[in-house]
Amino acid sequence: MTPAQVAAKFRQYIDEPDQTFVSDADAEVYLSDGYREFRNLVCDINPMIYNEIATITLSSARTHDLAAVAPKLLGASADPPGPMVRLNAIRRVDTDGNVTQRLEAVSNPQSLDVVPSSYYLANTVLRFSSSLTGSYKIDYVPDKAITWTGGAPTAFLDDLTSFHDLVALLAYRQYAIIDGAESEPVLRQAATRMREFQEYLQARAFDGYDYVQSVSWLS
Repeated sequence: MTPAQVAAKFRQYIDEPDQTFVSDADAEVYLSDGYREFRNLVCDINPMIYNEIATITLSSARTHDLAAVAPKLLGASADPPGPMVRLNAIRRVDTDGNVTQRLEAVSNPQSLDVVPSSYYLANTVLRFSSSLTGSYKIDYVPDKAITWTGGAPTAFLDDLTSFHDLVALLAYRQYAIIDGAESEPVLRQAATRMREFQEYLQARAFDGYDYVQSVSWLS
């Protein structure tokens, strides 16, 4: 579905076909929130679906600022496609592209002293357990800004086309909070599509993500 088609379905769900009560600016907010939630649902099960790869070069480095050194993955001036919202992995590669080292994420800076080949992300700064030199690949999920209304926006959302109606349903839930009224049929459809979405994502998951999870958005 195109952004315009998702926006049109959202207006069908809220029963507001024009801008009399819900402006395009308001619709943009609801749809952006809905799509952000949609991408979060994907990443809860298989973040590699939205994975991007950036390469950084280190020279005897114990730290690396992702907002200050190109490629910039964080901060107000983050490079396209957008600022990082999830860091999936960091791995060292040789000149042939072979992985020679995988860094392990730790949850606090103290763990860097006891976990070899580890990293900790503090705000925009990567901190490493030892001095690193070489070319490192960062697997990450970026944010993605979409224009949903005005004219006929045709930006490509992602390859999960058969579930883009769920974006409109999630946007409806955001709208219902503000509106103070809920449509039970729409909410039932949202719950059904979310269950189907989870089954689909788990069926196409591979390697480390090939297992059944219990995720909070299904409860």
